Amino acid sequence: MTAMTAFRLLRAQWRPVALFLAISAIPTVGSADLRFCNRTASHTTVAVAYVEKDAPGTTTNGHRGVTVEGWWGLDPNECNRVADIDAGNHWVYYYAHSPNGKWAGDALLCVPSHRFTLGDRFKRQGEACPAGYHLEGFRRHDATAKNYTINLK
Repeated sequence: MTAMTAFRLLRAQWRPVALFLAISAIPTVGSADLRFCNRTASHTTVAVAYVEKDAPGTTTNGHRGVTVEGWWGLDPNECNRVADIDAGNHWVYYYAHSPNGKWAGDALLCVPSHRFTLGDRFKRQGEACPAGYHLEGFRRHDATAKNYTINLK
């Protein structure tokens, strides 16, 4: 075996190790999620809205609007991931309903009855929704961590 052949063989054997080490050195972005758990005895349906938190004392969100998503059905004692956001860096709003009641608030958004994801803005009382949408009041929840679970009770 010549020295050149031995060098090529050695280089071919170390290539996978070098590739593994290079990939391992790349920092990974940690996943983040917002989850809901239904802690009631009834099937519950959930919609969420979220917007990045502003600088302290402001509420404009730089006029970027709010992301609104729904509907997730949760059976009793079921949990489900509803968004892959860093919940601690977002204002989180939700509206949920079951045969036994609803979780609602004062932040008004237009939502359809079917599954959806849309960008919108908060509405004022009396403001009309487009055809096929209805106005619901979302409750704001101050999530305190990157991965966050809201328990509906």
